[in-house]
Amino acid sequence: MHARVTTIQMDPARLDEAIAQVEEEDLPAWKSLDGFKGYTLLLDRSSGKVIGTSYWATQEQMQNSEDAVAESRQRAADTGGAEEPPEVERFEVALDTYVK
Repeated sequence: MHARVTTIQMDPARLDEAIAQVEEEDLPAWKSLDGFKGYTLLLDRSSGKVIGTSYWATQEQMQNSEDAVAESRQRAADTGGAEEPPEVERFEVALDTYVK
């Protein structure tokens, strides 16, 4: 499995608006992308730091999703009042113990 980690420094007052947008508009579209395995959103409400991690079955499927998620990523930054562009990193997942 592979993960794309996006970090965005948002305006704390605009976090809920950005979260709602991701949940209601972007996540449903991502779920239809080949290889999508899940998404986790972490945030620090006091500082406005947001870390979104999407999970993909293979590195190739993660790479193939780049164009489809780039617009969503920038829209979230804009909605959240970010002054800097999102920072994106990509990783192989070596261990995952998430249980639903």
